[in-house]
Amino acid sequence: MSPSSDPSFFLDRGLGSRIVAEALRDAGWRVETMDERYGKAESQRIEDVQWISEATANGDVLLCKDLRITVNPLEAQCLYMNSARVFGIPNGNLRGPQMAALYLRYRQEIFDMSKRASGPFVVAVSPEGLRRRRLAYPPQ
Repeated sequence: MSPSSDPSFFLDRGLGSRIVAEALRDAGWRVETMDERYGKAESQRIEDVQWISEATANGDVLLCKDLRITVNPLEAQCLYMNSARVFGIPNGNLRGPQMAALYLRYRQEIFDMSKRASGPFVVAVSPEGLRRRRLAYPPQ
C-alpha cells in the first residue's frame, strides 16, 4: 500500500491531541487532531455536526473515543448525510495508550475498510475485533 493511497484520519476531541495522534503517526498514519485543525480553545467549543461535516468533506476517516454520535439524532443524521466513515472505541473509559493500541492492532482492517467501503458506516473497535454499528438515522 503506497503512502499516497493511505486514508487520512481526523481524531475527535475525546482522543486528545497527543498520545493517540503521536502513536498513530509513529506507525505511519496520516492524522489530524481537533486542536490542530481548529486551535486548542476553539476545538473545545465546536459542535460535533460541524467537525463531522468538515472532516468528511475533506475526505477524512473519523476516529472517535466513543460511539454516542451514532445514537444522538443530530449527529447520527450528520454522519449519514455526509457519508462518514467512522471507527470508534465503544469503551469510553480507556486511556490514550490503550486506545492507540486498539487502533494499531486493527490497522490493516481499518485501512482496508476505509479504502474499500463508502460511507456511511460506523465500526466499533474493541479487543474482541471490529463490528459495524447501526446509526440511529434514518429513523426506522
